[in-house]
Amino acid sequence: MEAGRLVPDPSVALPARAPDRTIRMRLTGGMEKYDWAFDGQPYSAKQRRPVEAGKRVRVVFDNGTAMWHPLHLHGHTFALAGNAAGARKDTAIVLPHRSLTVEFDADNPGLWMVHCHNVYHAEAGMMTVLGYRA
Repeated sequence: MEAGRLVPDPSVALPARAPDRTIRMRLTGGMEKYDWAFDGQPYSAKQRRPVEAGKRVRVVFDNGTAMWHPLHLHGHTFALAGNAAGARKDTAIVLPHRSLTVEFDADNPGLWMVHCHNVYHAEAGMMTVLGYRA
């Protein structure tokens, strides 16, 4: 069954709301060079993608690679965009050469990893940090 067809209990569904911020992340890399990354930049502990507490955040994952990538967000659950009343998830697959849009409420301040759940891709650099602004 596709996640978009699942319906959660109303007590855990995201309320309908327009996003306050959109973050785009392009999944890049390939098997030949094994250079997996977001936006062509491998993970760096200094890199942050800022979010603000209390905001609705939309994340658009554009997969520019020929592989499936199960993307995982720590510290939050998200809904697939266009289906805020749908299932809450923390991992979703982005198909090759496709996009996936998710939304979450920034309600858990801290530094949170976003990474490919294929550990070899994450270790090669396909991970980044969402960091709350003070």
